[in-house]
Amino acid sequence: MSYQFLPNLIIILAILGIAVIILRHLPEAAELAGQSAEQPAADIRLMMKGMPAVAISNVKSFLLIWIKKIWNFALEAKDLKPSAAASYKIKKILGNRMPFAKPAISAPVSTDEVKNEKYFLNIIKNNPKNLANYDALGRFYIEQGNTADACDIYEYLVLHDGANADFHARLAFCWYQKKDFGKTAQHYQKSVGLDSSQPNRYYNLGLVLELLGRHGEAATALEQAIALEPQNPKYYLSLCNAYLKLGINDKAINALQKAHSLDPADQNIVNKIDKVKSSVPIKII
Repeated sequence: MSYQFLPNLIIILAILGIAVIILRHLPEAAELAGQSAEQPAADIRLMMKGMPAVAISNVKSFLLIWIKKIWNFALEAKDLKPSAAASYKIKKILGNRMPFAKPAISAPVSTDEVKNEKYFLNIIKNNPKNLANYDALGRFYIEQGNTADACDIYEYLVLHDGANADFHARLAFCWYQKKDFGKTAQHYQKSVGLDSSQPNRYYNLGLVLELLGRHGEAATALEQAIALEPQNPKYYLSLCNAYLKLGINDKAINALQKAHSLDPADQNIVNKIDKVKSSVPIKII
């Protein structure tokens, strides 16, 4: 995230504008001092403390309003607050659940507190610019089975850091849970494109491409998973399925034989062998 000169200059000019507004409204404090008979009791007590107290109260009100505006503008200028739907959803999550009070730094934190939602929201509140904090909340939602909020979190994260393979993989998992296999495949493809060292992501990509009927692409993904982890029998079993759908029976048989040799006791493989034997001649090793 880059800090450009122009957004910083705009922020400085806006702060100067606040100062001008404050100076223009200071005379209103003097006018308020002469209206005490018409004011509520709280305002009367304030004015009894003198014009400086009234002025300070008014200045504080203006500062709170304008600082909030400047802060929101600064976030948007620095690409921290895009107007996309993902950003709106994150704001909705945090706005509805963000605790107002920070826990004392010295307060002991139990294991149960570390695992609850409030803990992760507090982390974000204390450091809202650190995307790893949002990732921690997203993983918590996934563990809790809260797919909808987890999906919103990772949509937000890939918007801000589209080069992070982990964010795309977790978003793909969320879309899989929501049974949107097109988006699942899209984000698994982005994930392996950014980091080609994760065999299980190629395997997951192969599975979802199978569901979409894209058997050739599925076979390619599963072959890549095997190249990275050649001793995993489930990869060969799934590759056998893809080859059978493509009508490449010899490769399907070879993949099934390899799976059987790696794990001869696996009942799924044994059942698959029985099924394939009924339709394709096969020699069991």
